[in-house]
Amino acid sequence: MAVKRNTTFDVQVFRDGRWMTETTREDEDAAISLATSIASDVKCEGARVIRSWLRADGKTVDREVFCRTRVVKEDGSVRIAQVDAAPDKCEKLEDYFSLSARAVLNRVFRAYLEKLFLTPTEILHNAREIKRLQDKDTLVPSAVDRIAFLQAREAEQDAKARKDEIFKAIEQIAAKGRKADSATLPKLKDSFSALLKALPATDTEWERGYLALTVLSRELIGIRTFAGKLERLCKLVAGEEDAAAISLLDGAMADLFASSVVQEILGWQPGLGQAICSMIDLADGAMVAEKSETAEAVDTLNRLFGESKLPDSRACLIDRAHRQLASPSPLYRTKPEQEKEAFQKVLLRLLTPNGLYSGPDTAEALTTRFTRMVQQGGSSGRRAAIDGVFRAMPDRAYGIIYLCELARSEFAKDHADDMAEILRQAIGGRHIVDLVQRALSAKDRMVRATNAHLAVQASPYPPETRKRVTEHIDKMLEDYLVEEQIIEKLDHPDSSLRDRAVRLVQFCAAGVLPEGKSLTRARQRILALLRQPNFDAHFVDGISDPIKAQKALRDFHHLLVKAGFGG
Repeated sequence: MAVKRNTTFDVQVFRDGRWMTETTREDEDAAISLATSIASDVKCEGARVIRSWLRADGKTVDREVFCRTRVVKEDGSVRIAQVDAAPDKCEKLEDYFSLSARAVLNRVFRAYLEKLFLTPTEILHNAREIKRLQDKDTLVPSAVDRIAFLQAREAEQDAKARKDEIFKAIEQIAAKGRKADSATLPKLKDSFSALLKALPATDTEWERGYLALTVLSRELIGIRTFAGKLERLCKLVAGEEDAAAISLLDGAMADLFASSVVQEILGWQPGLGQAICSMIDLADGAMVAEKSETAEAVDTLNRLFGESKLPDSRACLIDRAHRQLASPSPLYRTKPEQEKEAFQKVLLRLLTPNGLYSGPDTAEALTTRFTRMVQQGGSSGRRAAIDGVFRAMPDRAYGIIYLCELARSEFAKDHADDMAEILRQAIGGRHIVDLVQRALSAKDRMVRATNAHLAVQASPYPPETRKRVTEHIDKMLEDYLVEEQIIEKLDHPDSSLRDRAVRLVQFCAAGVLPEGKSLTRARQRILALLRQPNFDAHFVDGISDPIKAQKALRDFHHLLVKAGFGG
């Protein structure tokens, strides 16, 4: 067959869950012949030929011209992954299908799921896959033993009784799957909401969702790559407007973010630190897809995450980022001496204008990572890590927020006193620039100091500690108002009464100051204006239209309520 010089044929083999290019041919027949030969091996999961054509405009167009796949019989033993913390206890059957329960399945059976390219949703909604898992070595009994032990220890329950409860639930799930297998269910085409409408009547919405996911799982099980499953789910979600349909698809997609598809989504990364940052970028709907092996899916995910349509998937992606951060794997692959620099980049990415990205989870992951960067071990190493993360923060305000979030984590069980001591030391300065970065604008300085104040106020530290720290921050803010004459600038006498009053009330309502002396000082200035004789008449002075004047007054009074001047 004659072929243009700008056309090549990639012969790819499916291996370890991914299509990999083995060689390239310039002749289509030769490429297909080679792929057919490769696919004839009973141990080969798949072979295909991709035609790559360079267009006149410089863009490359790829098209599959040959593909042959098979399910290779799974062999070899796999083990469960150990878990050390007791997962949430499932009290009723529906709980075993929840996001948190599936997350546990994803961790415990990770090796098994990766080997067969399955997700917890697919197993829970397919009787054949449940049976297959039950028959695989001692995977299920080992997992049940471990989970039952952890949950019984935490709840002071008999471990055997808890184990019996879990085994009973597994049998109920299997029976439910067999019943669904015998039911006549509609096919899934291009609309998941259409599938929901076509399902037979059920007693509950949960039952309807179960049947819909059963149909979806049958299709996904037949897709032999996690990337292929992701692509299918992205297409289904992208075309949906129905909230119930999107929610179910989101749950199915969330399972994938514990799988190896995340590496394909991220593409090549210089190290784990950058990979973590890219995961957070994706969770924010802002990942650059240039290096991704699933660029089309990334574009869809960016949009869906940006529109907050995938809360379960986003939560699982962020959880994975935190687990990777807390893992023993180095943040910078080839240069150990750059580990601290990589940590600093991750830390800054996990800060938001209001504090830490995911509160206690972020604080705990950062601290766990830092324990691997200090020479001490045990309790002294953890204390050094807490102090190290605090000092790595851009300023003391962020450090205070970090300590308040960490106080809600597991670290607080053994190091509450250490954290409280660092918190007390954090307020050694007297000026606001001792608390926040000098480069910030006046507003941003006040906002960051206020965020630290609010974090302390809501923290589990002892009342006397909270009072000491919050009063100190409040005094800094009050002194800053006076020093910078911020209120005087807002209440400039050359401006109209209306402009002065609105600016002051907007300032109080903006959340830039916490309840305390600093906010009271600003409110007193407003009260002085409000108490002027004939305030309302002076306020609308210059507005000739009575209707517009009344609206201006109503809007102002609504703003007063928002600023805390009563209802």
